[in-house]
This record gives sequence, structure tokens and C-alpha cells, in this order.
Amino acid sequence: MEQEKRISLARLTVRQYDTILNHCNSNIFVTDGRGQILYANDAAERALNCSFEELRRMDIYQLHEKGYTSHSSSADAIESGKKAFAVYRNNLGEEIATTSIPVPDRRGGIEMVVTRSDEVGTILAQQKELDRYRTLFQQMLTRSEGPAPTLIARDPGMARIVEALKKYAASDVTVLLTGESGTGKEVLANFVRQNSRRSGGAFLSVNCAAIPNDLIESELFGYEKGAFTGARREGKPGLFELADGGTIFLDEVGELSLVAQSKLLRVLETGEFMRVGGSQVQKADVRIIAATNRDLKAMVAAKEFRDDLYYRLCVVPVSVPPLRERPLDIEALAGHFLKIFCRKHRIQRALPQEMAERLRRYPWPGNIRELRNTIENYVITGDEPFLPAAAPPAQEPVQGPREAAAALSLPLKAVLERAEEAQIRAALDACGGEVARAAELLGIHRSVLYKKIGKYGLGHGPSYR
Repeated sequence: MEQEKRISLARLTVRQYDTILNHCNSNIFVTDGRGQILYANDAAERALNCSFEELRRMDIYQLHEKGYTSHSSSADAIESGKKAFAVYRNNLGEEIATTSIPVPDRRGGIEMVVTRSDEVGTILAQQKELDRYRTLFQQMLTRSEGPAPTLIARDPGMARIVEALKKYAASDVTVLLTGESGTGKEVLANFVRQNSRRSGGAFLSVNCAAIPNDLIESELFGYEKGAFTGARREGKPGLFELADGGTIFLDEVGELSLVAQSKLLRVLETGEFMRVGGSQVQKADVRIIAATNRDLKAMVAAKEFRDDLYYRLCVVPVSVPPLRERPLDIEALAGHFLKIFCRKHRIQRALPQEMAERLRRYPWPGNIRELRNTIENYVITGDEPFLPAAAPPAQEPVQGPREAAAALSLPLKAVLERAEEAQIRAALDACGGEVARAAELLGIHRSVLYKKIGKYGLGHGPSYR
């Protein structure tokens, strides 16, 4: 592998090497073992406020004497023969953090010193962004060790699903829950956990759609101290360590990038992982339950989801029906939420029969999540919600063979995308461009809606926020 790598790199020209280094986000600065300056990329020239034509006529000691730097980590590395860290001020008054690494020659001396540096302000901004991502991740990650939420299944079809899940819960088989957003997949996942031998263990639920690609490995598997810039001094356990002996619920698993999918597959296949920056293999005793509102089979065919991960997750597939197909559950859930929110807000409300009838007729595009929000709003305000009944299907004109053939010439995917775009436009318009409210109305996660807004170019219309 190393030989192939060297052969491949040998084909690069000096100009290409220079282009690569100039496209690094950091300042790259190289000296020989005596401190003579050999190379500086464009970013290093800007940081030193000096052109390379001038730099190559100096060594690092002269650079310091002439006031371009207040300190030199390159000099420290040459003197000690070890990696050196420093923070210096350039002649513009900017603080620059540097790391200098000596490269030994065959005689045990120093052939060159490679220095990488960044402005301290840039590093702090990156740290702030990383902290923001970590905070976001912790908000998405929920840990539940109490009783599972109440599971209501009055509808015969839903009752059959619950009975099947009871049987699956007895083993550690991986379960894949599919269905529209808001149908209660997390409640069902918790139900499986409560009826399994792992009921006393942790239940960790994470929204895969919102994990940044550059954090997936460290958040799932943890990291050792000093593994990367900004890492906690003591290191950090990952999701699989925290859930050892318990259950992990991977919600919106269809939103994982291909890179993240490959990293997840490895631990699912072997049950083994290593922390980022670590060398010790660890074993994870974790039961996996996954959920998605996307068609993973279609994603596999489109090369958007790994087929090996799909078959690893889809050992037991369970399709959760939308609320509009569970009419007997609508009134039962409404009554359940009514009790919860009356107790929470210390308000007494009844559910009028006429309102209950309208609840049953409404198609609930946001499913249980929308019903829950509707009932809470009713409890707080006392105003019965406006719920338009499902529109009757439009009367299709009678088509002859030619018209029918023309209609069928449009691919099904295009038809579905047109319908999806129209629905998203309508939801955004109804919510005044507020993405969070529109996502709730559509019954999808906000991050998913942002992706679809970009897909259909809807960001060029109203100001969505």
C-alpha cells in the first residue's frame, strides 16, 4: 500500500504539491535542520506579513530579530529534537499558535522542521463551532431509565404489531421500524426495551439526521484524551459504551451519510470498536433498534444506503401505520393527551363529542405528534382546533388510451417529487416561512425539511427561517 502511495505521489509536479499545500486551511512553514527557510505556503506568508522572496533570504533567527515573530517553535524543535508548541505574535499584533515537528535524517540529525500554525482567533472560532455541535448532539441524545411512555393500540392492526413486538423483544434480534414521521416509533422502541431482558439497562435514543459527519465516530465510539484539538482532557465515552448492556435506538437512520454508515456497520457486525485516538479494542453488548421514514430499499437501489447495513438492520422489519389508518386510536390518544396536559397545566377540559368526531375525520399529516400538539393547544386556550376534513378525491376526467399513455410516461418518482414539493410549499406558506412549525406540521424533522427546501430550490422564495 505504501509503495502504491509513493508511486502515485511521484506523479505530482512541484506546482501540484504547492497547490495542495496552498489549499490547506493552515499556515505551512518548513526549514532545514539549521533553521534556513525552505518553504512557506500562501497562508504562512500572510501570517508572517512577509513574501517568500524575502523569507528565503533569512533563517528563523533573523526572522525573530527583525520582529516578524515574537518566538519560534521551529527553533525550539531544532534545539530539543522534539515536537514543540508555541504561541507568538506577528508584526501585525496577531496571536499565532504553532506546532513544529522535526524530521530526522538517516544519521540521527534533523533533516527539516515542518511547522503548522493557525491564528488563535480561528482556533477559538473552530472550538466554539465544535462545542455548538456537541451541545446539539447532547440535546438530540436522550437517556431514559424510567418507565416507558404509555403505549395505546386500540386499532386491531396496531394491536397485532404490538403483539409481534412482544415476541421480538424476547430475543436480541435487530428491529427496523418504518413509517411516517410522528407515528410513535420511539415509543414502540421503548416498548421493545421494556419487554426485553435489557429492561433494567439504559435506553439511548439518537436522531441520526442531526449528527455531523465529522463527529459521528467520536460520538458513537468515544475518544481518548488528546485525540484531537478541543477534545476533553480526560477523554469521553461514546454512545456504545454508555449503552453497554442496554438498548440504542437509532432514529432517522436513513439520513446517515455513507461514511457514517460504514462506521456504524463495523460495530454492528463485530460488536467491537475502538475509541478515536485509542488502541484498545472494546466490546459492546448493545441491542439495536432502528427507525426511518424513508424507503431504504429504494435508497439501496440508488446507492444512497449501503446494502450490507440495510440487511444488518432489517432482520425484523415492522411497518408502523400512519394515524389516519388507525381511527380507533385517534380518540383514545386524544383522551390520553387530554389527561396529561390538564394535569400539567392545572386546567380542566373535556373532550366534546363533536370535537372528537372532527378529530376522527381529520387525516393527521403530522400523525401522533400533531395530535399531541393540537390537544395541548386546546387545553391551554380552550379554543377547539380548526381541523378541515380530508378533501374528497378530485374527479378524474375519462381518459382515452392516448391520454392514459401520456400520463403514464411520467416516471413515478417525478410524480411523487412534484406532490412532495407542492405539500412543502403549502406548509411553509401556511406557517409564514417558519421551518420549525412547517416541519412539525409535515411530521418530519427540521433538518430533513431544510434538505428538501434545498433540493427543490425553495430557499429562493420566501425567507424561510
